[in-house]
Amino acid sequence: MSLQKTLCLICERPTADGAVLAVHVEKEKLQKWFLNVCGHELVEEIGDEDLICCFCVWHAEFLWIFNGTSDDSLVWWPRNSDYLDDAAKELRMYYFEGKLEQCWVQLYKVKLPKDEEDVVESDSETQSTIEQAKKKCFYCGRHMQQETQK
Repeated sequence: MSLQKTLCLICERPTADGAVLAVHVEKEKLQKWFLNVCGHELVEEIGDEDLICCFCVWHAEFLWIFNGTSDDSLVWWPRNSDYLDDAAKELRMYYFEGKLEQCWVQLYKVKLPKDEEDVVESDSETQSTIEQAKKKCFYCGRHMQQETQK
């Protein structure tokens, strides 16, 4: 069972906090909006099964409301909030109050050892990595010089 969420069509981040199916948005307006905002067209054609994360929808709506543009030709998102569950409605409220931003962390695949030989190799690689990390400053990333004892 995979825990990986489908990526958003616009920001290409996981749709963990909810999403809208592209079939529920106006695709032509979305393409026009994307071209106006990003300066280039979407790489792929929009399919009905593509997902757009709630944060991209809310960001587009936020820009539309607070930039003073009331041009309905750019409104591609659903006008009602029927697509949101109670938790997403609360997130939306916090987003528009400025108390919430989209946040995610890129995870890395971990290679699990298959046998004892791999465990020994893995341990030595881990120890080497830890020793290298100790020599770097946590904040600025510069290598720290070891003090020489006199």
